[in-house]
Amino acid sequence: MKLQLKYTVFLMVAAIFIILYFSDTHQVEETIIYFPIDSSLQFEHASTHLVAKETGKDAYSLTWKVHSSLDQTAYLRQDVSLLYKNGKLEGTLKDWKQNRQELSQSDKFKEKESGRYDAITFHYAELHPSDTIFTSAQQLSKDKLYAISTPDFQSFHNPLSEEQKEWKHGLDSVTKNITQNSLQKAEEHFDIDPNQYKVISLTDLPARKNQWLSSFPSFQREEIVGKLWEGLYKNYVISIKKEDGTTLSPQGSTIPLLLVAKDKREVLVLFSGKDGTPYLLRQKL
Repeated sequence: MKLQLKYTVFLMVAAIFIILYFSDTHQVEETIIYFPIDSSLQFEHASTHLVAKETGKDAYSLTWKVHSSLDQTAYLRQDVSLLYKNGKLEGTLKDWKQNRQELSQSDKFKEKESGRYDAITFHYAELHPSDTIFTSAQQLSKDKLYAISTPDFQSFHNPLSEEQKEWKHGLDSVTKNITQNSLQKAEEHFDIDPNQYKVISLTDLPARKNQWLSSFPSFQREEIVGKLWEGLYKNYVISIKKEDGTTLSPQGSTIPLLLVAKDKREVLVLFSGKDGTPYLLRQKL
């Protein structure tokens, strides 16, 4: 009887351990949490790279690579990358590893139609200098590529010929129309006064972050960006939270537009789902 009781207790303890282990693993995987930036940490490398190659008549492959390396081992390393084609989400790369410095991810797509591809990556590291002190490091990277499938295949980051300049202008117009229509619909739906905000596209954040957040000190800019990605990861990358409590895949959604209030009170994130429904995320400052 005692042996059976000991065996039962052992099974219960083992079951609790397994539940706690997998719960903790899930929490780490599915969460980005902003902690104060540790200025002593540096990303030695952080990049997002797009390459297109012809695979047949009016067909090509798009290769998307993300790589980053921190200057020391971190409790958690995490990279999240979003790829948009003509203003709509084409794919997501997200990976996390504990006790690592370096992360590498890649994906490949078969494509036929010409397109402008925008990829943006949030590179993140979480460190625990002590049991009660948590810090982080973060960096952004991006790439933009134009792939033309007809009449002859060509791809470029920056246009060189007149033909490439025309293609760039046309694909930029398509992308801009999609994002601007999404912005206008969201502003009307949520009764937002555009004159009270400074607006940029999420994919412009790496290049224009300091300009967009020019009214904030540098340390606060990093906090705003870190908390922005914390919210995006939970409410956009993993799934879009609908008003009725259900969730929706972000695939096919528009590039999020970021609105920082001129009175410094909030940041809004506006985008449309695949079906055209407008969504709003709000970050209090």
